[in-house]
This record gives sequence, structure tokens and C-alpha cells, in this order.
Amino acid sequence: MKRKIILIILVFLLNIVWVNAISITNSLASHYDFVIKTKEQTNLTNTGIMDDLDVMLENNLSYDNVDATTIGNKINTALHGELSGYGEFIAKYSIVNNINPYLVAGMIVENTECSETCSVLVTKCNNVGKLIYNKDMLGESSCFGGYYRSFNTIEESIKVYIKYIKNNFYDKEMTTPGLIYNSYRKDVRWVFRVNEYMNQMKNAAV
Repeated sequence: MKRKIILIILVFLLNIVWVNAISITNSLASHYDFVIKTKEQTNLTNTGIMDDLDVMLENNLSYDNVDATTIGNKINTALHGELSGYGEFIAKYSIVNNINPYLVAGMIVENTECSETCSVLVTKCNNVGKLIYNKDMLGESSCFGGYYRSFNTIEESIKVYIKYIKNNFYDKEMTTPGLIYNSYRKDVRWVFRVNEYMNQMKNAAV
């Protein structure tokens, strides 16, 4: 009888120790997991944010003797819908890549129709340049499983499109709508529309 009572007491004490051990372990594991995830998230986030901050906080950017902020305000006069307010972002990223910001903005407006209501490609997939999806490229995703690429943000799409213009046209000395047209579009009206957007923005009173 005494032995049975002792065993019951021992089992009870072991249960208490076991429960406390589990509780402490879970607490430590939870804290450790949180620290790791927070650190990873901070590193990933800072990489993107600092990249943008380095450009957006730059105060000495200009094109044609006009500062980037003023150019951004001019570009904003042609941007509506989801692209409203992205003028300075477009201007600064174009300038740091040595590209005419009005050309980039004009091509974006022509692609997106955001001079009025933005196209579905922009509203649903954040694609400002009708950029094509490449299934073989890690990290890319398709817009509803179709031909065009989907982006997480408008900012990401703008930066990729600027790089696209630089690599495919500017670096090959195609720096005007007329020169780009030869390899970019079959419809000659594209040239006139982009030029018109560029002139409207450049001459906008802000």
C-alpha cells in the first residue's frame, strides 16, 4: 500500500516536472523562432527599402537642368489610377540609370492607359511595361497564368521596366521613340502617342 502511494506521488511529481519542461521548451522555441524570423524579415526588408531610400532621398538628381522632383510633378500630371503619384519615383530611377525620364513615363502611360483608367494588367498584376513572363526565371510569376508577368508592387515593376528600357534600347543607342519603334512596335502610331505624352509632361505647368 505504501509502495503504491509512493508510486502515485512520484508519477504526480514527474508529471509536474514534465509539464513545466514542455512549457519552458515551447516558450524558448517560440522566442527563438520569433527572433530568427524577425531577423530574416528585417534583413530582407532592409535590402529593398534601403535600395529605394538611397534613390528617393537623393536631392541632387536632375535631367536637362531640371531637378527630379519637378520632373516628377510634371510626370504626375499624366498619371492616374494606380499610378497616381509615382512621377518622382519614375523620374529618379530613370535619372540614376541615365535615361530620359519623360521617355520612360511616356512609354509607361502608353502601355498602361493610366492617362485615364489603368489597364487590368496594372490593376491586377502591377505590370506597367507589358513585360513578358519567363517561366524559366526563378522568382517570376505569371499574371493569371498567362503571357505577361505579375509583380508584387508597382515600384518593383517600374524598376524592372526601366532596366528593360536601358538594356534593350538605351545601351544600344536607341534613345527616342522613333529609334525604339524600329524594334519595339509595328504600329507607327505608337511613336506619335509616346512623343505626345512626353511633350505634354515636359511642358506641364507645376
